Amino acid sequence: MKLFLIAGEESGDIHASNMIRHLKKMADFSFYGTGGNRLKDLGQVQFFHINDMSIIGLDGIIKKAPFIFNMFKTLKSKLLEVNPDAVILVDYPGFNLKFAKFAKENGYKVIYYIAPQIWAWHFSRIKKIQKYVDLVLCILPFEEELYKTNGVNSKFVGNPIINNIKFNFNSKDEFKKKIDLEGDKKIIGILPGSRKKEIDALIPIINETVEMLGNNYQYLLAKAKNLDQDIFKNYKLSEKIKVIDDYNYDIMKYTDLLWVCSGTATLESAIIGTPLILMYKVSKLTEIIGRIVIKTKFIGLPNIVAGEEVVPELIQDELTPENIIKYTSIIFSKYETYKSRLSQIGKMFNVENPSYQAAKEIYSYLY
Repeated sequence: MKLFLIAGEESGDIHASNMIRHLKKMADFSFYGTGGNRLKDLGQVQFFHINDMSIIGLDGIIKKAPFIFNMFKTLKSKLLEVNPDAVILVDYPGFNLKFAKFAKENGYKVIYYIAPQIWAWHFSRIKKIQKYVDLVLCILPFEEELYKTNGVNSKFVGNPIINNIKFNFNSKDEFKKKIDLEGDKKIIGILPGSRKKEIDALIPIINETVEMLGNNYQYLLAKAKNLDQDIFKNYKLSEKIKVIDDYNYDIMKYTDLLWVCSGTATLESAIIGTPLILMYKVSKLTEIIGRIVIKTKFIGLPNIVAGEEVVPELIQDELTPENIIKYTSIIFSKYETYKSRLSQIGKMFNVENPSYQAAKEIYSYLY
């Protein structure tokens, strides 16, 4: 059986590869499309790589318009050439919903893994999903009912980030010894994102904050796996910040507080249970568009899932060194309260092996 799978971002590559591992144990599959190194290592015939596909904001769409047009044209041609048994679309909704239309109109079954977040913005996309998608696999607890209410075949399979959360160390002491950290001084973990544009926006503010805080804390900066090894050499990082590779989840677990770029890492951090501050900064044009179209009170997944602010959100002009320092102090002064509220989020994602559940649903649908 042949599958045509489109993942366009680092998170999509992670979740799709975990799901594909289970699917390949259930039946003999070959698969084609787009993704990252993980999908390629599993045997995907890859026409485009996620490093070239990442797009942030309206200005990013404008700059990459020629590439997006060429990619769409190429993938349409490759789809017809491969003639798969089904198309699996992973997140990346701006592009994937357009591709769903083409795939469905050409007679292919369309499965959407990691449902478009229509509850946040672009609820009008529900019409395209109703028309062009045969099965939607949801990863947030409230999404299945939302989609079913709107006439879409949907299933909550649990959140695949649970599958990714693995630790290399059994204790904080073991971790600190490996990383060579001081005794009792509190540790702040920094997760500035997996996209260069996010890092460009956040690192100067983080640097300034660290310099203002002085030697009060120790700082570990987690490098996303998809980024080049030397990426942070291009920034004038404070000497107080230690860049760490390969131990992102250990940083989330064994530090005392996290400064995290808005995205999947905020939910991972919340599920692990370490208090965090959400950071996000985009161009002015993207901000204006975002304020018009985004329908949720919060932008952070922990807050959206909880229905209240359990994580401070510092966005755009509110993202200043002074505010980061302020909320760092507030969290440490009410530390157990913040940890207790995060534990409630973790309970909502108590689904065993979500990647397996997703693979099982896809297998059942196709067979």
